[in-house]
Amino acid sequence: MSSKTSTVTPVVEAPEDTGGKPGHGFQVILHNDDVNVAEYVVACLIRIFGHPAALARKIMHEAHRTGRAIAQVEAEGPAREHAAQLHACGLRATVESIA
Repeated sequence: MSSKTSTVTPVVEAPEDTGGKPGHGFQVILHNDDVNVAEYVVACLIRIFGHPAALARKIMHEAHRTGRAIAQVEAEGPAREHAAQLHACGLRATVESIA
């Protein structure tokens, strides 16, 4: 897998609690896997993040092509919850600080 950062522009939500650090947020990273079919991954992204189908497909393709893609940038709490929801769908995801 590649460790390149995604070039897909995710939907950005205003952070809820950044601990007083301006511009501090967290990104939910979707990682490629060889188990789930593309249509299922896209459906999960639409359901969990509310992404339009075209954006969900771009995120899925980026993860497939480079090994990872930014699915969403948001406050830490929602980012961790969304990663947990992706895990519950059988997808690989991590949360990274973008301080």
